[in-house]
Amino acid sequence: MNIVKITMAAALVTFVAAGCCPCKKYQKKYGKPLQETEWKMVQFNGRTFDAQDGYTVVFGKDNRLSGVGDCNRLMGSYTADNDGVMKISQVASTRMMCPDQAQENSFMQMLGSVDSYQMDGPLLILFSNGEMKAVFEAKK
Repeated sequence: MNIVKITMAAALVTFVAAGCCPCKKYQKKYGKPLQETEWKMVQFNGRTFDAQDGYTVVFGKDNRLSGVGDCNRLMGSYTADNDGVMKISQVASTRMMCPDQAQENSFMQMLGSVDSYQMDGPLLILFSNGEMKAVFEAKK
């Protein structure tokens, strides 16, 4: 299992390090902007994630984050630059008790730990300390 993870990580690093022009063309053709796009989480902590209406985020042009967890509305602030550095802070939510409160708490903690991001076409990938934490897909 660890060999598979290491091989996948090495392939991703090689691909990203290449910084190839076709990648930029793909992003330009199929990508969505970071800001003002509603992003739906499709992978969390290395596992496929399927939530009906929850677990979305929107990065506003005013450096404010909004979204939905399991059942609560989320808010916070963020900074992001074109080099992939991102910091999300002051993450808070409404206080309803959710059916899967532990998962929502993990989601909010993950958001607060983010230190970088990458965009790949319609996907947004969030990292913490070099480890991929979540993958989001642009909602259509």
